[in-house]
Amino acid sequence: MQYSFSNQAVISQSERWRQVWPTPFLALIAVGQMLLTGAIVALETWSMLLNITSSFLFVGYITSFFFTITWISTFTVVCCNRESRCCATHALVENVLSIIASSVLLYYDTQFLRYPTACFWSSELCIFSPISVAWHVFSGYNIFDLREAKLIAIRAQLACAAIMLSLSVFFFIIYIYTVLKVESKQTSVAPYRDMELRQLQQQQQPTIYTVSVQ
Repeated sequence: MQYSFSNQAVISQSERWRQVWPTPFLALIAVGQMLLTGAIVALETWSMLLNITSSFLFVGYITSFFFTITWISTFTVVCCNRESRCCATHALVENVLSIIASSVLLYYDTQFLRYPTACFWSSELCIFSPISVAWHVFSGYNIFDLREAKLIAIRAQLACAAIMLSLSVFFFIIYIYTVLKVESKQTSVAPYRDMELRQLQQQQQPTIYTVSVQ
């Protein structure tokens, strides 16, 4: 007797992971993370050019380092190791770090919006540095409102950090969903595998014939 579930019983865990893993959706997440990383770096550069004395100790560049590792890891599980749960777990760790980095960037951007004239450097650099003096002289010409332009850059960076945080949270949810789905499939297949093993054992048992002597 041949069971219809015979092929399902021998599916490996990596194959089940590949079947459940939503590759197209993760590809969109990876592309989004890559574009947002570039935008955050560009906005940080623009913000520092507008007024370096009111910068965040290069926090945009520091957090972008973690963002870069995150989108590279996400692309890896999309195109190269779709069947590897270990690689997906590594990408999960990177996305958790991205969540932390996004939260830090959100905090500093919020602080600047609350205190737009605050200087996060030492008092000497804030008051007597050549860059600070040059900025105050240049801003006096009123060519355009530098403070308002910097606020726009910070708001845009704040939005990018919030979206980056959301994408990493989505990756975390997808990973948990995939793990639960794969484990549930493995549990449902296990009873059928036991039935097939018992059937094979019965087929392999030797047949004993009895001979009667008259």
